Amino acid sequence: MADSIAFGIDTGAIRAARDDAARRFLRAGTEAIRVTTRELEQDLEQLVRSAVPGGLWRALKSSVYPRSGIARNPAGEIYINGGARTQGAFSFFTTPGRVAGKDGFFLAIPLPAAGSRGRNRNLTPGEWERRTGIRLRFVYRPGRASLLVADEGVLNGRTGTFRPITRKRTQADERRGFLRGATTTPIFVLIPSVAHANRVALRPVIDAAGAKLSMNVRRRLGDD
Repeated sequence: MADSIAFGIDTGAIRAARDDAARRFLRAGTEAIRVTTRELEQDLEQLVRSAVPGGLWRALKSSVYPRSGIARNPAGEIYINGGARTQGAFSFFTTPGRVAGKDGFFLAIPLPAAGSRGRNRNLTPGEWERRTGIRLRFVYRPGRASLLVADEGVLNGRTGTFRPITRKRTQADERRGFLRGATTTPIFVLIPSVAHANRVALRPVIDAAGAKLSMNVRRRLGDD
């Protein structure tokens, strides 16, 4: 009788090898997501910082899932950390288009004489009138931007903002023998629309991050 050959399969070793390979791929993908997300945030910050004056670039933030360990579906996110004004600023500088007033009306842009805009708000003509108790007057200028102006007031010599001539202020002037001359002051300039600045092209940088992600995954698998 011929000799027989027996084969044995170590299923435990196969499962261990399979699990080890899966962990290697998950670890490579998760770490690549973390690195690529941070690199993309830094690239976008640099791009915005070089094209837009001020600190708008600081509003860019990133987050990753999971923060530690590995996951089957790791994810990274770049987002704008700010309210409506910050979101609007990013839209203005990064997308083409035009900003128009509500219901087709003019955009009212406050001039320096309007004073403080308040905290995280856009100053509107209605708000200015409620704050000062003064009615604004519309001034049409053919071929030029129209204005909303305030009458019977003066400019503050230190701040350049409009101040109404009140009875108390007039009496104080009279005691000093000083006659304050009232002037008409432009408070808002009215324009039909404003084109987006569109200074920053985000899409090429975001698309390049996809290639970086693949490269970062392959690099980590090679390191193993």
